[in-house]
Amino acid sequence: MRELAQAIDVFLYPLGLLAVFGLLFFTERLIFLHKGRIQPKRFVRGIENLLKASRYEEALSVCEQTPCAVARLTRAALLHRSEPPLVLKDILRQHALLELPMLRKRIESLHMMGQIAPLIGLIGTVFFLLKGFWRLGELQAYTYLTSVAPLFVSALAVTLVGLSERLLFTIAYHFLNGRVRLLIFDLEWTAGEWLLFFQKTTCVKKEEATATSED
Repeated sequence: MRELAQAIDVFLYPLGLLAVFGLLFFTERLIFLHKGRIQPKRFVRGIENLLKASRYEEALSVCEQTPCAVARLTRAALLHRSEPPLVLKDILRQHALLELPMLRKRIESLHMMGQIAPLIGLIGTVFFLLKGFWRLGELQAYTYLTSVAPLFVSALAVTLVGLSERLLFTIAYHFLNGRVRLLIFDLEWTAGEWLLFFQKTTCVKKEEATATSED
């Protein structure tokens, strides 16, 4: 490992910084997305039970104390529960769209760093190859290859490191995107459940009001 670090010379610093920041971004996003995902079906059913028991304030309090996208969307549904279905649908869609930037934060940065790493490796390869051929031009016609071999090794090593980082960044990017897609699915399911729940509640109230007026 020390030999590899010595081989890539000055290009160790930009590639090393990319690796450090990439690891920090990936770890932060992984923890955030893990904490932000709950079992939406259990959560929604619990809130529905509170509403059926006329414990509206407690339901709101549970949503506010649960730090996740599903809870925030549920809170928005509760606050606008008296709106017509189409209006409520638009409101929930807008709240879901507001969650997306928070969910995807720094993920695109990982993708960008994955594109930069191999470019740095390519620049390093060209640099060391030019340096090697320049040295060959300065030496006599008959010389040992060992005098320029370290430069060619460095040229290959810096490309190896750049491509390796590209691979790791790509894996991290797609893994986090998969987690985000799961959260988006949870949001879509939650919005649909609340639309259906409040539509049923409205229908029940209308039926009760009709039955009361007939009596």
